[in-house]
Amino acid sequence: MRKKYIIALISIILCLIFVWTFFLMNRHETVKIKPMEAFNQKEKITFMSSWGAYDSRAAKIKEIFNRLGERYAYLEIEDYSIAGSEFLPILKMDFASGNDPDVFGLWPGSDFQLLVKEEKVADLTELLEANPTWYKQFKESTWDTVTVDGRIYGLPIELIYEGLFINRDLFEQYNVKIPTTYEELLVAVDVFKAHDIIPIAYNQTAEGSYIYQNMVMKLGGKEDVEQPFNEEGRLKSCFKDAMYYMKELYDLGAFPTNWYSIDDKKRNELFIEKKAAMIVQGSWLIGDNVLSRFSTSVDIIPFPDMPNGKADSTAIIYGCGNGIFHMSKKAWEDEKLRDYCITILKELTAPENVAILAEDAGFISNIELNQYAAEESIMGNKGDALVQQSKELVGAVDWFINRNIWENIMIKKFSSVLRGTLTPENLCEQVEDAMAQLQE
Repeated sequence: MRKKYIIALISIILCLIFVWTFFLMNRHETVKIKPMEAFNQKEKITFMSSWGAYDSRAAKIKEIFNRLGERYAYLEIEDYSIAGSEFLPILKMDFASGNDPDVFGLWPGSDFQLLVKEEKVADLTELLEANPTWYKQFKESTWDTVTVDGRIYGLPIELIYEGLFINRDLFEQYNVKIPTTYEELLVAVDVFKAHDIIPIAYNQTAEGSYIYQNMVMKLGGKEDVEQPFNEEGRLKSCFKDAMYYMKELYDLGAFPTNWYSIDDKKRNELFIEKKAAMIVQGSWLIGDNVLSRFSTSVDIIPFPDMPNGKADSTAIIYGCGNGIFHMSKKAWEDEKLRDYCITILKELTAPENVAILAEDAGFISNIELNQYAAEESIMGNKGDALVQQSKELVGAVDWFINRNIWENIMIKKFSSVLRGTLTPENLCEQVEDAMAQLQE
């Protein structure tokens, strides 16, 4: 009897062994063995900036990446740059989802500082200290833009300005005085409106708000712009007052009838195609896909003086633009990726490559280009003159207010102020309340 039990037990064990062996054989069939070629593939580095699509620097950054691809056979740079208002939300979404770009461009301000606070950006301080020649390429005054708590988190190669671009030929054709004061601007609006010319190209986006930002700057001056809140957490009066002036321009018909629906590209085209007499824009309006640097009919002037404004007549918004390159901390912590990204950063900030970005554009280099400098251009010279003649250089208004609040409250609800369904006081209060909650 005992022998029968032993035989049965052995049979069960043998069956189990057979079933387990069959299972393992089937699993082995699903295992994919990488071919040897897979270990020889290029290393992919992801890059993201606002220099995509129709941006004046989009073609130039691609040209640089193509050159680097030829120089470094083991590298493949994937450029995910996006132009316009979609860039920042997608960049922030990528970081939030763990899809951090390896190298990215981002302007100064609250978003950059928040990414640093969240430990998403690599600290480049020791890297630059170990490469003093590289460090000395950049203007000393611009390091403050990328420094947080004494540590450096970016490499600034681009300086930008904002001003009032005017189609001088339209002013001459209709005998309109080029405005230096707000009152003269109102006269110009009336004349162009009477001749079916859009007075000012404007739309409801963050970039479209530059006209409002320049009004704030001319009313409040450097101090009120760069310190926008008082001790009680209230916005300085220049923010509210500028809304009333914008409302006045709107009521006069200064803006396109479809200002609330057109995108940044269409807004720019209204000016470039002479359908609009004026536009408040930045230096990047000059270049590929936009305004020719050899244009002879366009001038750039400071935004007109506002009534009782604190800013100097020559004051302009000026500082570093999206051409500040950063490495993500995620890439830095990968030893292999770090070395590749450092190579990319050195190449992106090399004079010969910065010169490519500056060619045919309003790009102002933050490093000395020496023999790589492009020939002078008409629009480039006008931009340089605007900066050189300014006695007051002011940071961009939206650098000093949380960007999420700026875009999702100030910009999104600005149309209600223009249409008269929301008062400037109420909109300012909403911004103030949101900032207060953020600081709690």
